[in-house]
Amino acid sequence: MALARRDVAAVLPGVAIAISLVPPLVVTGVCAGQAAWWLALGALVLFVSNLLALVFAGMVVFAAIGITQAAEGRRRAPRRAYVMLGLLFTAVLLPLGASTVTTVLLNNWTSRTKSTAQRWLSHTPGASVTSVEAQSRTLYVHVRSPGGLPPLDDLLSDLEGAVPDGVPIVVDSTRGERIAAGKVGG
Repeated sequence: MALARRDVAAVLPGVAIAISLVPPLVVTGVCAGQAAWWLALGALVLFVSNLLALVFAGMVVFAAIGITQAAEGRRRAPRRAYVMLGLLFTAVLLPLGASTVTTVLLNNWTSRTKSTAQRWLSHTPGASVTSVEAQSRTLYVHVRSPGGLPPLDDLLSDLEGAVPDGVPIVVDSTRGERIAAGKVGG
């Protein structure tokens, strides 16, 4: 757009690059430096998808303003470029799609686990589920209770069908006692 129109600032491509390409590359480097390979891969996929989005937007803008290939004899190069662009789109779409499906499933499972755990604790006065999180293929149920917890087998049987079989469930319990400490200065 900046190359096609004089009223648009020439710094626009630099801003687009700085905003959309540099941060994912930085995250990729930091995560790789810490050996967090899955996070580095996710940031790298974001970088590549942003790069492809910029290239695709450039193609659309140039096509919209009528810039086409001047030499008709070089028809093979655009076809090859379109094929490569299609392959790159597919290479980005697959991990992004898998990541989206995984995120939706994890959110669904944690939501079901939280509501099931809340029902499990409903007959325990003062007990509550503070959070449910998924880490390393395990669901962690964080519970606060002033006393004991109901039998864990009840929770596990209630979770059958709500989460996939074989997913480890860990209940992290915190004593939620109320202790009157006294008065300050008294």
